[in-house]
Amino acid sequence: MKYTCAQGSRQGGRAHNEDRVAIGERETAVLMVLGDGLGGHKGGALASATLCQLAVRAFRAVRSPRIADPSNFLALVMFQAHQALKGLGKRLDPPIEPRTTGVLCLVQEGCAYWAHIGDSRLYHLRNDRIVVRTHDDTTVETFRERGILDETESLAHPDKSRLLACLGGREDPTIHMSAETPLRTGDTLLLCSDGVWEAMAESEIARALHHPVLENGLTDLLLAAENRRQKAADNISAASLRWQDSIGRPAGLAPQARQLTARALWEEGRKLLVDRKLDEMRGAPKKIPSSD
Repeated sequence: MKYTCAQGSRQGGRAHNEDRVAIGERETAVLMVLGDGLGGHKGGALASATLCQLAVRAFRAVRSPRIADPSNFLALVMFQAHQALKGLGKRLDPPIEPRTTGVLCLVQEGCAYWAHIGDSRLYHLRNDRIVVRTHDDTTVETFRERGILDETESLAHPDKSRLLACLGGREDPTIHMSAETPLRTGDTLLLCSDGVWEAMAESEIARALHHPVLENGLTDLLLAAENRRQKAADNISAASLRWQDSIGRPAGLAPQARQLTARALWEEGRKLLVDRKLDEMRGAPKKIPSSD
């Protein structure tokens, strides 16, 4: 695989940096992870760090050369992180509720798969233009999609950062899953916290990442976001990948975007095991009755 990766994080005007970002690499795949710990709950940095550590550990633990079902792998990591955070918070004295947004992206065999919850985003850029960005789990995002608010009004709305979903919360999460996305040579993927997209217009994000050196472009983007907001700047974090290989060939593993609950994932896994067992039984040779 031919690609370049870059990552960075800045504290901005906050007292602490509760964002965490990580990149895991194998010969046949790359995993990018970003979490923005919720500052309104104790343990935000702990939550985002737990997500990143758990995701990279699971990625490196896969023994086969390729991940058989990238989308379900990402969903399983998210659900495991949710349960880990709930358990971790209860074990602390006094108990806390560490929570975080999450966005994960796996690139394998020239195709990208991503999963997210909260308002940390993934952008897919092609030819200096954003072709896809993820949906924020906020009421304001819903208003924007319905045409009640435009982009400028959404960014200025007082409730723009009020989340409807996260990892570690009291409600079991519903994870947004992407369709399998073949990459073209020169495509760029960006994972970022709200400290980036609240400060920078989409055209500015696209222009920065069009830099011939991805690492320099990403650094410029983070610095520009911090300088624009000054003391009001949130934590500012991002991870990015530029695909430099041939066009990816879809494997038909995730034909469409969807939302997935833990129960739905469990049901899919159960059905898959049953189907495999039935196939084995159908393929088994018939026993010949003994003549004794």
